[in-house]
Amino acid sequence: MRPLSRIFATLCLLFFLAGSEASPQEKGPSIPWAVLPLLQSLDEGRKSELLELLKRQPNYGTCKGTIFSCLLQENPDGTAVRLANFGAFLLSKGVPVRLLGDFFARRQAFAESAEIHEFDCSAAPVYGREGAPITLTEFAEFKCPMCGIVSPVLKKLVDESNGTVRLCFKHYPILSHQGTILASKSAVAAQRQGKFWEMAPLLYRNMDKNEEGQILDLASSLGLDLALFKKDMADPEVEKKVRADKVEGVKSKVNSTPTLFINGRRYELRMDEAYLQDILNEEAERIGIDPPYKNWAYR
Repeated sequence: MRPLSRIFATLCLLFFLAGSEASPQEKGPSIPWAVLPLLQSLDEGRKSELLELLKRQPNYGTCKGTIFSCLLQENPDGTAVRLANFGAFLLSKGVPVRLLGDFFARRQAFAESAEIHEFDCSAAPVYGREGAPITLTEFAEFKCPMCGIVSPVLKKLVDESNGTVRLCFKHYPILSHQGTILASKSAVAAQRQGKFWEMAPLLYRNMDKNEEGQILDLASSLGLDLALFKKDMADPEVEKKVRADKVEGVKSKVNSTPTLFINGRRYELRMDEAYLQDILNEEAERIGIDPPYKNWAYR
């Protein structure tokens, strides 16, 4: 009987193991690599690190589980897909995985912000299509080096958005900076002749020019009517416009430059092109339109 008992026990064990091995259909959802190209491109070490973080990190999209669990939905949550890919992008650029939690938290704070600021852009210089569904409102001044770096990035975002994004400029002169009011007034005077967006980069490149004669030279290089330009520079309404912009900023808790709002929500992450393209794609999806930047679209 012992041999038969052993045979019977062996058969039972084999039957149990066969039953416990799920078929491919029973294994549950797998990671949707097709919509995670940046995550899939990581080396195995960083990929594993990021996946472990995603299993702990809450998602703020339609799906309210962790980012990882929301990726495993039959239709992966769009926010989870975006966060996983951008997290992978940051890792590929050398950002340590331990810093990604803070990044995700700040993204969530921006996405869920209930504080929406309204700005009057009717008299402001606006770059981009009138009626564009996404408005970037930038508070900046012409004696701010970082403003000079960010300005062409914002214009490029508008240029590449296929009419989805526009940029509204607001003056925020910091009075401790020599020549800041003069520079802002010259930009308003140039705006009156339709040349604000040509004057702005000249002012950024010439931050050391603080005399009226030097500003007139810049205006002359643009072919502006200098008599009209000088008249507008002396118009009290021009400085009034500059100061009104700053008051508008102060009311919206602006205290430094550049400060950026996206459809009225204050944006406080990096102003690199990649960050902004990704966040603007997310904003487009939030308001129900196609994301404008295809290199950060995953479907």
